[in-house]
Amino acid sequence: MRKFIIDFEFNEVTGATRILVDFNDDSMSSVEINDAIRSGELLEEVLKQTAGVFGNTIAEQVRSGKIAAVCLDHHPELRSNESGILINAQTQQKRELKQ
Repeated sequence: MRKFIIDFEFNEVTGATRILVDFNDDSMSSVEINDAIRSGELLEEVLKQTAGVFGNTIAEQVRSGKIAAVCLDHHPELRSNESGILINAQTQQKRELKQ
């Protein structure tokens, strides 16, 4: 069963806004989850769930990159230190890593 925990976070000090995603699927291994993140499959599901919870306007801002979508990837401790895997810019990051 897939489980998404999606939080909308606004940092009053910096003004930064992001969507935090905690994802769990007991039928998938860590490697499969990481592949879903890299391929964009997870992002599409997050966008769909985000639209249902926060509305289409927020989902479109996540899609465009105006609001960062950050996956905690089974590490809830990343929530407090501005870390995680940025999932709505994975294609650009992938190209940078190959250079």
